[in-house]
Amino acid sequence: MLAVAAVWGGLALATAQHLFGDASVAGTKVGGMSPAAARSAVTAAVDAELAEPVTITVGDASDTLVPADSGVSADAAGAVERLTSFTLNPVTIARRLAGETVEAAGATTVDSDALRSALVAKLSTLSTGTADASVTLDGATPVLHHGTVGTGLDVDASVEALAAGWPLGEKSVALVAGESQPGITDADAQDLIDTTLTPLLSGDVTVTAAGTPAETAAAGRILTLTPEQTAALTRITSEGGSLTAALDAQGLHDAVTAAMGAAVDAPAQDATWTIEGSDDATPTYVAAEDGLGIDSAALAAAVLKAGTTDGDRTAVLPASVSKPEVTTAEKDWTMDEIVGEYSTPYTSQYGRDQNLIAGTAAINSTLVKAGDTFSLSDALGPVDAAHGFAAAGVINDGQHTDAMGGGLSQVDTTVFNAAFEAGMDDVEHHPHTYWFERYPAGRDSTLWTGVLDLKFRNSTPNAVLLQAWVSGGEVHARLWGTHYYDVTIDNGTPHNYRAYATKVDTGASCTPYGGGEQGFDITVTRHRTKPDGTSTPDDVLTTSYQSDNPVVCR
Repeated sequence: MLAVAAVWGGLALATAQHLFGDASVAGTKVGGMSPAAARSAVTAAVDAELAEPVTITVGDASDTLVPADSGVSADAAGAVERLTSFTLNPVTIARRLAGETVEAAGATTVDSDALRSALVAKLSTLSTGTADASVTLDGATPVLHHGTVGTGLDVDASVEALAAGWPLGEKSVALVAGESQPGITDADAQDLIDTTLTPLLSGDVTVTAAGTPAETAAAGRILTLTPEQTAALTRITSEGGSLTAALDAQGLHDAVTAAMGAAVDAPAQDATWTIEGSDDATPTYVAAEDGLGIDSAALAAAVLKAGTTDGDRTAVLPASVSKPEVTTAEKDWTMDEIVGEYSTPYTSQYGRDQNLIAGTAAINSTLVKAGDTFSLSDALGPVDAAHGFAAAGVINDGQHTDAMGGGLSQVDTTVFNAAFEAGMDDVEHHPHTYWFERYPAGRDSTLWTGVLDLKFRNSTPNAVLLQAWVSGGEVHARLWGTHYYDVTIDNGTPHNYRAYATKVDTGASCTPYGGGEQGFDITVTRHRTKPDGTSTPDDVLTTSYQSDNPVVCR
């Protein structure tokens, strides 16, 4: 008898320390493994499956859900424990020796709160026939559109059904159906009508600048909004699951400036200098001025409040004073001499003339403060027909063709040379592929918006003002300011000439070109001396021009 007990006790101990036969957990074979090895194997297999999306359905509606991201996780420890916990029960020991199985649901655990949150996020896609109540405006009259109850997900019942264990191995999981109530009910819609829309649209609403910093600029003018005008500015939304009404802030802003004048929302004016684009023009000082600003969001809120509360239906314009950033007085800001200038000749051509005029007008009166960097591309702004530019001749990939803004390289070259003469730091410039006689050799510069730019830095302690214009068959550029650098330039001598040769092009897109100019190399050296007698490192510009070959089309 003692021998039988000893044997039985040994079997009980063995089944607690080892898994036998075809033992499995959620389809993972664990027979022959220790409990620790079985836990690792089951965890890896279950985690991998839970990381894959499954289809969840309610009636005809469906969506996908990743169990691992929705509160479902592996419970390998619990599953293996059911197969290895110590027992003397002969039936249990016999089952284990034969290879016991734990079903899929027993290998997972479910965080009900996390699963509930994940299912709530799917309510809209798992509902059919459900519609939120809504409100529209017919002129100045609110109209309620009733919501409808549909079929959808019963979240609580579905969580309860799945809480016992996730159905591993299933690619599609049917959830419990129930009524799907609209997120926005008829009562919600009626409340918006009663508390907001009806009072808002019951009469005129006035906006006044009286008592505000904009009072003088408004000059007694007010904005009166009729119910129809207010309705046109009203925006009803259901974002975030709530039905709300708000007023179009930008639309109200525009209505205010139209009624009271643009001066009620004018930006502050920095102190600066300006100049006309003409040979005899001189710089004019522009004093700093305070500006006015309208808080458009606050304006919309103020009008909504005025229209929905008892009493005076008047909103006060939320205006504030804005201060200029630059307030330098004229006496502290000398702009009385030309520190650099240059002119380049041009032959009148259709389109190109237009670009030269538009380009110089765009950059004229650009102020470059001490330490700042000028960018020609930034100063020009958009180069398109809407801003006065046209298509004209350019060099693109070594070929003569037409493109928007053709000719602006002449503006570039002229400004570059004025800045070079004034002693500005050369930050970026790009010589042409070929030399053109209208430009100084070794001192030309080309422009391709967004790719090639002209930039110079004002390294002097004084601001400079750029003047640019077209007259007398020339493009002119000047920099005004206060003399700082003594500049000497050695323009070098062309050398290493390369002959040109006529090219024959048989292509359908051939454009004949009757030019012809030798290529050559040249080095230009600039020397700058500061007022204290010290010098900056010399600027050495070495340019290698290709030969400009005529093109014959055949």
